[in-house]
Amino acid sequence: MDKNARRPADAAPKPARRTPAQPAPVESVFVPSEEAIERRWRRRRWIGLSLLAVVAVAAVGVMVAWPRLKPRPRNLDAVERVASDYLGALVRQDGETAGRLSTVDEPPAIRSVGNLTHDRKRDQLLRGSFAPLGTFHARINAEYTFDPTAGRFTPKNPLGLAGETLDALHAAKEDAEKSGLYKKMQSGNPDDLFDAAEQYGKVFENLSKTLSPQRVLPTYKMLVESAKPPLPEDAKRLALDVAASPQQWEALLKRSFLTLKADGPFVYEQAEVTAMVADRLASLGDPPSRLRLKLVRFRLEGIDTGWKVVSARRIQPGVEEAQPPAPPASSSYGTPSQPPRSLGNVPEGL
Repeated sequence: MDKNARRPADAAPKPARRTPAQPAPVESVFVPSEEAIERRWRRRRWIGLSLLAVVAVAAVGVMVAWPRLKPRPRNLDAVERVASDYLGALVRQDGETAGRLSTVDEPPAIRSVGNLTHDRKRDQLLRGSFAPLGTFHARINAEYTFDPTAGRFTPKNPLGLAGETLDALHAAKEDAEKSGLYKKMQSGNPDDLFDAAEQYGKVFENLSKTLSPQRVLPTYKMLVESAKPPLPEDAKRLALDVAASPQQWEALLKRSFLTLKADGPFVYEQAEVTAMVADRLASLGDPPSRLRLKLVRFRLEGIDTGWKVVSARRIQPGVEEAQPPAPPASSSYGTPSQPPRSLGNVPEGL
């Protein structure tokens, strides 16, 4: 037979290979008991309650720890808090609040406040007994009357001073006659003339002691420096600070410093705060300027002025101010290690 002969068209196809039949799935006939269902439900319930308790505990922990975890502003001390409130009042143009926190008559005009720092290296503390000052003021009030327009004291007994002056003049005249001053002046001898001029100068020197400003029209500073017996160092430093700025102290105490009648301890504190401020009249593109505030606090028995701003001055760029001079070793005027405790509450009207 020819190998190239065609197969008949109606040749039957080969049968397909059979695959083994898959067995039909067998349905389970197991039925869990009610006790097993109850145990499974309880287990799921306890798991859910445990997860809920863990979430609740975690939420409480986050709420408790959040104040410590979140960033918070730096705590301001008493000095910085008063300075911040004062500058904030200037920004808001709240004259009533600014006047309550300061004694500055012409505060700076500022638009905003930036960084504020308490320069603790410049803090100063002065404490001592007020009894010597009370005795000194009583002696002043007995001998002098204060003239607020002149800022000086006038003697209550001017005739007594006039009598001392006349006595000094007559004593100088008698000394000149006894020493032959007039004869030397008329002799024409150069040596006698020089001696006469020297004696004549001593006459005016003695008169100047009798008619010195400390006795005729003294200031409070003159009286403090010439006090006899001398004031203790701490009381003298306080009095000289008052003499340097009497209007400031009168505004601070709401009364004259010489009217304070006390013999207890006093505490006088000074502090300085530096702030970066933008001037109200400056352009928006101008850099901020440095403003230095001086604050003081005075306590005496029932008086506590609290921290008050007594000066506000701008510091020019590149200008570094010198540190305040160190106090003498015998004085208690220096940098406090801890703030002293209050000596009493603020009375009404202060």
